[in-house]
Amino acid sequence: MSRGVYRVPAEDIGEEDQFRIAALRLGGDSAVCLLSALAFYGLTDIIPRAVWLLVPAEKHTRFTGVRLFRKKEPRLNVGIVREKGYAITSVERTLAECLIERKRVGTNVAVEALRAAIAQKKTTLSKVLDMANQLKAADRIRPYIEAMA
Repeated sequence: MSRGVYRVPAEDIGEEDQFRIAALRLGGDSAVCLLSALAFYGLTDIIPRAVWLLVPAEKHTRFTGVRLFRKKEPRLNVGIVREKGYAITSVERTLAECLIERKRVGTNVAVEALRAAIAQKKTTLSKVLDMANQLKAADRIRPYIEAMA
């Protein structure tokens, strides 16, 4: 598949396998986020072209198929779910970050994902707001939460 990453030829690569490959390439301090996490949780119809990874600001990559979301303080201990071979942001953190990073994801995509999560009972508005408080960005998404209530 790429240098140092192998698989059985007859098998198809699933979404979680792509997450594992991206995590292997970048190392342990990363988490699947934004559009990739929305697609994983079934909250959007958009199929991301690359795996979006939350990483520290100093991380860089030349690998194709990986899109880095660099943050000075990624807070990889808040709202992160550890899976076998990779980490992914929780539903609440994914929604909060999509609303915070509306310019990257698109305002319509973020709001529709929030509506879908509430309709599918995957989370509540209060949990998303609590996560935004933990990320110290509640003031940036409060208008969207209040409009949904």
